[in-house]
Amino acid sequence: MIKFLGWTMLGVIVIVAGFLYRYESLDPCEWLTQDLAVSAGLQPVRGLGDAAGFVMEPMECVERWAKLRIESAER
Repeated sequence: MIKFLGWTMLGVIVIVAGFLYRYESLDPCEWLTQDLAVSAGLQPVRGLGDAAGFVMEPMECVERWAKLRIESAER
């Protein structure tokens, strides 16, 4: 049981560290805006996630970010 919890915690830490390394944020709206900028051929712009957060709910940002990532992987 403790071994399972340890591996689970390690997995969560690795995932969070990956998002912090790539996007420097845990805000899904920030992930979306940075990936949209990159897909448009622009430099990633930090701080636009706050503006997107006013327009969309965080779960909507996650859904759109995931859809963008899937579409990018299919190309």
